[in-house]
Amino acid sequence: MDNLQVSVSRPTGLRAGFHAQLSESASGVRHAGEQWVPARFLIHEHTHPEREIYLRVHGLSRWTAAGRRYVLGPGHMFMVAPGTVHHMAEEPPGNHHFYFAAIDTAAVFGRHPALSEKWRNLPTVVHRPGAQSLAEPFAQLVRELTVKRSHQDEGVALAADRLILEAGRLLMPGPSTSELSVHPAVARIRTLLDNEFARRWPLADLAERVGLAPTYLAGLFARETGMSPHRYLNERRIERARQLLGASDLTITAIGIEIGFGSGRHFARAFRQADGCTPQEYRRKGQA
Repeated sequence: MDNLQVSVSRPTGLRAGFHAQLSESASGVRHAGEQWVPARFLIHEHTHPEREIYLRVHGLSRWTAAGRRYVLGPGHMFMVAPGTVHHMAEEPPGNHHFYFAAIDTAAVFGRHPALSEKWRNLPTVVHRPGAQSLAEPFAQLVRELTVKRSHQDEGVALAADRLILEAGRLLMPGPSTSELSVHPAVARIRTLLDNEFARRWPLADLAERVGLAPTYLAGLFARETGMSPHRYLNERRIERARQLLGASDLTITAIGIEIGFGSGRHFARAFRQADGCTPQEYRRKGQA
């Protein structure tokens, strides 16, 4: 039987989302959450005894940390050292969505000493754009915190390890090479669709990104992946929808818009085609 104690609450003023507080967790996670907040929602001055990592998913916000100002846009990582005073510098102009987690990194490094190398001598505040790769580790952490299953503490620890691993890669990015023979244009388009699936991506826009004719790109992508760019994009969207249906309190319509569909009806139709059930039925099954 797991001994993990997780207190999940929904702070006043959110559009959707949660804040989870953990006690006596060997994972190192002390609190975490995913939140959708409206314009003019302000996070006031605060500190934490652990290192805190934010990932801005959508929207724009301005922060002050350690006396300096930072502008956070979609895909930006923002990380503050223990005890660092930080807060939103002003009310955001529109809706926004972000993940956050406060983690005692010593617990993670105790399990994986080699990961500590990239975390030595970090500045008090770290701001990195292009950090979309943190979205999936954060989503895994959210699932472990919001869905009660066996071995929950171990699941949270694995999610924390993965999050710290990926954040460390962003701190000191090194060369990466693929072990698979994938055309560079296809690899680039897959990365775009994986990280920015909520955007509208006409084939012509994708082709322009990689300098190829649209028809040639479509054929090349299909040969390499077995599907068209549009189908690949929809699969990424539905994959994210399953996560949100199981681990968020967003409405069905809000989920559809969040992942890039123009309406709740369009989303429901695409979801039924992919999974053979409606989003409501999928959510009810998960709750049962």
